[in-house]
Amino acid sequence: MKEYVKTQTEQGIATIEFFHPNSNALPSAILAELAKAIKTCGDNEDAQVIILKSGRDRAFCAGASFDEMKKMKNKKEATAFFMGFANLINTIRSLNKFILAKVQGKVVGGGVGLVAACDIAFALEAASVKLSELSIGIGPYVIEPAVSRKIGAAAFRELSLDANKWKSAKWAKKKGLYRSVSKSKETLNQKVLK
Repeated sequence: MKEYVKTQTEQGIATIEFFHPNSNALPSAILAELAKAIKTCGDNEDAQVIILKSGRDRAFCAGASFDEMKKMKNKKEATAFFMGFANLINTIRSLNKFILAKVQGKVVGGGVGLVAACDIAFALEAASVKLSELSIGIGPYVIEPAVSRKIGAAAFRELSLDANKWKSAKWAKKKGLYRSVSKSKETLNQKVLK
């Protein structure tokens, strides 16, 4: 399947869904499209709340696109790429509407920043989290402010320094990243819609 960002608005709820065939990774194009879709929904008077979700059943978001990162040739290209994350997070934070994350699967790196930037996140038990940046030689600097605001500095350090270790969805709920953790998709859907 081809990557996409699509939006639908019904009964005051705008739903933004993103998809990338590589575990819902975030290349520059998806980052830009997401920021644009979120801003558009924020400006839409028919939308009173926004739900952010990803396509398919597996990973919610694999974070930064490693394929794109491997092609970067210099600091200027890397800065432009990571500014895409900063722009997306700032777009979410500047909204005058609530944005909810519906997290159905694992969340890695920049995806954790995306979830943390949302006002409320609802997750399935399968939605474990990991900040893997240090394991590949970079730091989670761009997403740190959003993640630290949501879960606190101590939990952020724990998540960052355990770069090879998954933290459970229950851990993420206990630390404040998730509002609730559901056992089934049906329960997750009910909680999000409520």
